Amino acid sequence: MCGFSGVISNGEIHQQTIVDSISAIKHRGPDDTLVFSGDQQFYACELSNAATLETYPSLPEDKKSNLFLGFNRLSIVDLSQKAMQPFFDEEREVAMMLNGEIYNYIELRNEFLADESFVSQSDSEVAFRLYLKYGDEFVHLLRGMFSIVVYDFKHHQLKAWRDRLGMKPFYYALKDGIFVFSSEMKGLFATQVIQKEINYQGLAYSMYLGTCPSPLTIFKGISSLQAGSKLEFSLLSGEIKTACYWHLKYVPSGRTIGFEEFNSDLEELCRLHSSGDVDKALMLSGGMDSGTLAHYFSKFDPELKCLNIYAKNHSIDERPFAQENASNARLDIEFLEIPTSPSDHQIDGCLNAEEEPNCIPEPAVFLCNKARVMGIKVLYSALGPDELFGGYNYFATVSKFEKLSGILKFIPSSFVPGKYRSKFSEVKRYGLENYALICRRLFHWDDIVQFLQKKGELIPIHPIQYLNNQVDIIYPEFKNLPLLKKVSYLEIFYFISSHHTFRSDQPSMRFSIEMRFPFLDHLFIEKYFNQTDTFDHLDKYLKPQFREYVSNILPRKIIGMEKKGFSMPTEYWIHKETVMAKHDIKTTRSTQHWYLKMLSEIEAQ
Repeated sequence: MCGFSGVISNGEIHQQTIVDSISAIKHRGPDDTLVFSGDQQFYACELSNAATLETYPSLPEDKKSNLFLGFNRLSIVDLSQKAMQPFFDEEREVAMMLNGEIYNYIELRNEFLADESFVSQSDSEVAFRLYLKYGDEFVHLLRGMFSIVVYDFKHHQLKAWRDRLGMKPFYYALKDGIFVFSSEMKGLFATQVIQKEINYQGLAYSMYLGTCPSPLTIFKGISSLQAGSKLEFSLLSGEIKTACYWHLKYVPSGRTIGFEEFNSDLEELCRLHSSGDVDKALMLSGGMDSGTLAHYFSKFDPELKCLNIYAKNHSIDERPFAQENASNARLDIEFLEIPTSPSDHQIDGCLNAEEEPNCIPEPAVFLCNKARVMGIKVLYSALGPDELFGGYNYFATVSKFEKLSGILKFIPSSFVPGKYRSKFSEVKRYGLENYALICRRLFHWDDIVQFLQKKGELIPIHPIQYLNNQVDIIYPEFKNLPLLKKVSYLEIFYFISSHHTFRSDQPSMRFSIEMRFPFLDHLFIEKYFNQTDTFDHLDKYLKPQFREYVSNILPRKIIGMEKKGFSMPTEYWIHKETVMAKHDIKTTRSTQHWYLKMLSEIEAQ
C-alpha cells in the first residue's frame, strides 16, 4: 500500500515538482519515500527514512529531468528495505510502481516465477516480474486491489492499470505537454501543472448521485482512470489512450452452488486477504456480511481485532448484535462511541478528509482515526454482498414492479403523490433498472439544473443517461440481462466502483490505514453474479441466497436482524444555517446540508 505521483514531459522539470506532489500525499505512505528520475537513478529526499537516506544519494536541489516518479510507502507485506519501490530493470529499462495489494502473489510466484531471482518477499515485486515476463497480459493473473504504473524508457511510454472494482485510485492530467498522475488529486494540484477549478458537469453528477462517476471528477482537467481499465501515455506523440481490460459479464452458469462450495470460496478469500506483517482489524457490525467475515477470518487470524462504532440512544447502535457476531467467531471486539455533540475539531476532520463533497460525515474517518491510535494498519470492510446478492430494499421493490415495467410509461405522473412524482417520472424515462440510482439521488435534477443556470454553466445530459451510455459502450449486451441482474450490475459498476471505494480509500489513507474488501475479489463477483437463482425468494426476505448460505454459520438473531450497517448520526453534526447563504440551491435534508458544507470547504482550500 502506498501513494505515488509522477510527472513526465519532453522538457525539463525541476525536482521540487515531484517533491511537492509526494509531500501532499505523504499520509498515504509515512514509512519511507523514494524518487526515481529520467536519468534512471534513485534519490532520497527530505521525506525519506534514515535507511534510505544512507543508501541513496540525496536529490540535488537543482536537479532537473524530463521524468520523475515518487513513491511513499506504507509497509504491509515484507517490511524490509528490499521491498521499497519503484522497481527498475536495467536491461529492459522498465520502472514500476504499485499501490495496493496482490493477494495471490505467493501462488503466482510459485506457479509462474519459480525460476526467477527475487530481492524481496513482497507482492509488488511479483507483479513487476510478471510484467517483465508476460507484458501487458500480466494484469489478468492478478487478484487484488491495485493501481499500477509502468514506464518504458526505450519506448518513451507510460502505462497504468486500475483494478477491476476500482478499489485503488489513479488520477491524471495532461496540460501544456506535461503529464502528471497521482494517487490523490491533491498530488496533482501540488505540481502546479494543473490549477483547482470546479468542473460543473462532474459536480452536477456528484450532487445527484452522491459521488462523481469515473472518469469524471469535480475538477477541470483531472480524470480518474475507470475501474478495470488501462491507460497509455506516449511521450513521443503526447496522446493518452484508455481501454477496458475487464468488465463484468452475465454468463448464466446453469448450476446451483451449495453451502460446501460457498464455504470453500469464503475460506479462500479470507486466507488470501490475511496476508501482511502488520496488525489488522475487522469493521464488525451486527449484520450478516461482516459477521460472515468474522467467522472465516477467525480461522486464519484468531487474534484479529473487531471494531464497532455506535451512537448512544440512536438507531445506529447495534452493539448487542455486533457482540453476538464477535462471540460467534470467538473474536474480541471494541466499541467506539461516536459523539452526538462533536467538537469543531472532529467536524473539521470529517469536512477535510475527502476531495469531493460527501452527503454524510464518512464513518471511515472516525473509525480509522481511532484505529491508527491502536496501531492498526489494515482494516477489513464487508462491502459487496448487498450489491451482489440483493441486500437493499429497492431490489425487492423492483422485483414487485417488474411485471408492470411494460406499462409504466403509460401511467400518468399526475396519478402519483407529489413527493414521489419526479422520481416516478425519471423511472419511467430511464427504466426500472435505474430505480436504485434514482431513489438514492441527493438533489433533485431540476434544482441542479437551476443551480447550473445561475452559474452560467452548460447543462449536461442527465447523470442516469451518462451512466447508461457508459455501460452501453463497455457492455452492449447489458440490455439483454434479467432486470434484477441489471440492478446488481449498475450497483457494482457505479455504487461500488465509483462511490463506495472512493469513500473508503481517502478517509482510511488519510490515517495511513489500508482498507481491504474481501468480497470484492473479481473471481468471487463473477462466479456469484452468474448464478441464476440469486434472487429466488426475494419476495420473502432480502439477500435470499446469501442468507441461506450463512444460516449455517451465523446465530439466528443475526440472520433475522434488520439491516443497519455502519453510519453516522449526521443530524447532530450539521447546522443548516451554516450553508444556506453560500449555495443558492433548495435543501431540506441534513445530508444535503452536509454536502454543501463540504463543498464550501473544498472551494475555500
